[in-house]
Amino acid sequence: MLLIKLRVMTMLLVIIILIIYQSYKITEQFTDVNKNNKKKIIVCLFGVIPRSIKYTWNSINKNIVQPLKTNYDVDIYVFNLNVEDTKVDGVKLNQKDVDIIPYDYKEEEIQSSYDKNIIKICNKIDCKIQKYNPNTVKNSIRQMYSEYRVGKFLEKNKNKYEGAVICGPDYYILNKININDFKESVKSKDSIFLTQVNNGGYDGYTNGIYFGNINNLNKMLFRYEELSRYIPNPKDYEYILKNACDNKNLKVQISDIIFFKIRANKRAILQTKPQHIHLIKNYDKVKNKLDKLNKILNT
Repeated sequence: MLLIKLRVMTMLLVIIILIIYQSYKITEQFTDVNKNNKKKIIVCLFGVIPRSIKYTWNSINKNIVQPLKTNYDVDIYVFNLNVEDTKVDGVKLNQKDVDIIPYDYKEEEIQSSYDKNIIKICNKIDCKIQKYNPNTVKNSIRQMYSEYRVGKFLEKNKNKYEGAVICGPDYYILNKININDFKESVKSKDSIFLTQVNNGGYDGYTNGIYFGNINNLNKMLFRYEELSRYIPNPKDYEYILKNACDNKNLKVQISDIIFFKIRANKRAILQTKPQHIHLIKNYDKVKNKLDKLNKILNT
């Protein structure tokens, strides 16, 4: 009799455990469905990632990644142009700093290997931009190539993502991305959003922060494939970006994102030209924040 009772209790216990397990699985599936109801987007960083990412990542995460996560399922992509032991801003970089970013996808190319392509390019075209010295021209081509690599990744994955935000890794972001701007950008048929922190000396477009849907972004990111159309150039890098957008009939809308550029030597700068200061909202407050940041970086 006791044995029968034990068997019955055991069976009841097994049934209870199965019910609890099934309830947990249903809850888990429901949670996954809720998560997957959010459309996927991707934040992309490009270039010499370790240059100052240890100083900028928190601001990028706080003001771009986290605000986007309230409305979207956000992936992160990184393309690193690995400079190896070459000093940047007089500083030897730690390539492990790339891993500060919790990326989902990472691609990398050795800069010295890529630079062989620049030699070939400049054998075919006159590699001159305004009064840039040869190394600055080389850096300009490297940046366009790094952005192009982002574009190549996005092209392969364009059916996966609603849109993308592209951000230079040495940009210290001061304010949160406007979610309504982003929503508008991914729906647009013919425009992308840029900032106006540094429009250069010829009223070009600020490079390094862009967002929108992938088809529109790639019209601009793929300008590397048409370098001979933009170089030589009597103006500057920012004007090349404007020229590329104009050539693709790509309209530009302005985001209110403001950023400082931080170099590897811990110097933060606001790249706004004097003639464009009026474009920066609350410029005096922004300048005070820059002064405070430089004090923090160098204490």
